[in-house]
Amino acid sequence: MTGVAPDLARASAMLDVKRYSQAASLLAVVVAADPENGRAWCLLAAAHLGNGLYQEAAAAATRAITLAPSDDWPYRLASFAQIHLGNITAARTAATEACNLAPHNWQAHLCLAQAELAGYVKFNAWEHGAGPAQRAIASALRLAPDEPDVHVVAGQVSFARGRSAAARNHQERALALNPAHSGALNELGRIKARHFAHAQAARHFMRAAQSAPEISVYGQNVDTTVRRVVNLTIYGAATAGIVLSFLTSYTRLGRGPLLIGYVAIIMLSAGFFAVQLQRMPPAARQLFRTRRIALALATACGAILIAMIVAAVTPVGALPTAVPAVTLLIVASRFIAAAILPRKKSSTVDHQRTG
Repeated sequence: MTGVAPDLARASAMLDVKRYSQAASLLAVVVAADPENGRAWCLLAAAHLGNGLYQEAAAAATRAITLAPSDDWPYRLASFAQIHLGNITAARTAATEACNLAPHNWQAHLCLAQAELAGYVKFNAWEHGAGPAQRAIASALRLAPDEPDVHVVAGQVSFARGRSAAARNHQERALALNPAHSGALNELGRIKARHFAHAQAARHFMRAAQSAPEISVYGQNVDTTVRRVVNLTIYGAATAGIVLSFLTSYTRLGRGPLLIGYVAIIMLSAGFFAVQLQRMPPAARQLFRTRRIALALATACGAILIAMIVAAVTPVGALPTAVPAVTLLIVASRFIAAAILPRKKSSTVDHQRTG
């Protein structure tokens, strides 16, 4: 229907500037007036994807497939929706069909690589080995070597395979092509976080959040990095305290060495935390100033302080019998602090073009 062409052009422009809700409202009117328009249903599926309405996106994409079964676009949209619904088999099937229909379209192969990668993320293992994802992304790279999104997904596949250097190279290539690519910045943050470069990870996550503030995952990854630093501080202090307690039980350490050991644990933990805090970007430092973090640190350090007090007031001969109770206290403080600060993994973001 030529009468809806201007509306489709307007809706496509809205999607380009991420006005997904307005586009969806306009497209709902269009498909009501022209229910056989496959392009309108594809655009509606894209709008629903942008709004995070994945069930509705899958339904719109399925309708588009019915109307245009030889077009790869609705299959790609359906695959992306199914990824977010957790239906990896359906996502892989739709992406494979897109590749069959458009073997020379890099977006189809990128879609298949994302579906395979989603299976790895969901099951924490490659269901069919890394081969299918590697072949799909290799095809996308061959067809579109200068597309930033292709390098981002290629980096994600390499990262999932444990090849951090290759992953970093792909993300840096994506940034060379598009310096503001939020996905590449986020992935570099994940790579840095895996190698315990927390301050650098936080910087990348914050740059990603500034580049795409509408994507909440990036801000959440900054929070995760902050929690990880606090967890490492607490874990180190608790582990050292437990080791010192066992040494006291089995080697008969005197009061002096025991007190020095506890003081050293507190000072080293505080030093580690202070150095990590100083290295963080200024905006990230503000995230450390929360009641939860203060309570978690107080719980861990409090247990060490109590252990130090017990060591100071307990007769030397009774230290070996007092140490087990102190050890239990330190162990309990570690789990309590962990409950206050639940550990979360940094998250990735899929990048799917709607065109």
